[in-house]
Amino acid sequence: MINMMISEKEEAILLKNFNRRIEKDFGKVYSLFYNDLFYFAAKLYQHTEVEPRDAIHDIFLNLWQSASLKFEHLTDIKAYLFVSLRNHFKSYVRHHQYIKEYEASLLLDKDQFEVDIIESETLSTFHHILELLPEESAEILKLFLNGWKAEEIAQKLGKNKQTIYNKKSEAIAYLKNKLSKDSLLLLFILNDYERETRD
Repeated sequence: MINMMISEKEEAILLKNFNRRIEKDFGKVYSLFYNDLFYFAAKLYQHTEVEPRDAIHDIFLNLWQSASLKFEHLTDIKAYLFVSLRNHFKSYVRHHQYIKEYEASLLLDKDQFEVDIIESETLSTFHHILELLPEESAEILKLFLNGWKAEEIAQKLGKNKQTIYNKKSEAIAYLKNKLSKDSLLLLFILNDYERETRD
């Protein structure tokens, strides 16, 4: 999901400078796609010693060095980065035989690849929405969404129960003002999705 706060004009300027490998704009693209890529890399490398951020760093370094490679749209860059991460993992698998063959083949399956991208974007969106809140409010709301009771949250955070309820109400009210109805609904849907993937 491309950040919809970027206008067409801003995207055109960003792409132009990115294709010229202007460091500041290259860094903007890195930040723009990092979360989506992180969740995807975390799934690929979950049973290895490779840190997701290191894999992401490698593919961006290769892209920086491939100065002749140009893109027409931000979505083209994103697609390239996801495929590059997948190829990075393929290379890792070839050189590390201890990864179980059936696990590697599942992760590299074309249909699974598409599912994993959607899952990565989903988790990234969920956490991005929570980042709109103050840290304590985000933690309280996430605990509520994960099925914690007010008493349990109060005990965990060392607060009284009424404070927890107040913080929850404040967080929801804040998000209602900041998000569209669809985005707010997405917050709760994505939370259910995230919880199911952990159970």
